[in-house]
Amino acid sequence: MPFPFQKKVMVMTTDSTKPIQKITIQTEDDLYLAISAARHLMNRLDFNKVDQQKVIVSISELCRNILNYSEHGTFLAEVTGNKLRLTFEDRGPGIEDLDEILNGRKSPLSKGLGMGLAGVKRLMDYFQIETSREGGGTKVIVEKWNTCENRKRRND
Repeated sequence: MPFPFQKKVMVMTTDSTKPIQKITIQTEDDLYLAISAARHLMNRLDFNKVDQQKVIVSISELCRNILNYSEHGTFLAEVTGNKLRLTFEDRGPGIEDLDEILNGRKSPLSKGLGMGLAGVKRLMDYFQIETSREGGGTKVIVEKWNTCENRKRRND
């Protein structure tokens, strides 16, 4: 079944086992497109509901960071084997005090759900961040793995 919002979404496929969906994040509607794209891919991977919710919360946090701190950015969703890899990139001002934020100290400028980057790091199986304080932007890569243990909780 094709992704329903292909007008706003660039769907690229290197082969049938690795679908890739890329969305430009400029408005709140784009955040919802990103969630829908990821949900579509998670259904293909047979993710359980708990893990789907963790991914959705993470997408919301990271897309809101793009909307709050940059004019626009990109969201890229890829499937490789049993992994969903999400990449968020912007050209905003970068993140000051990254270590403090990753340790759970909320920025006074935060407008998100309150979990921020530290919450995303806890919810996802893999977390990587690159940021530049000189206006080079921020790139966050996260992954959620659909392991045998996760599939046992499918109906949670």
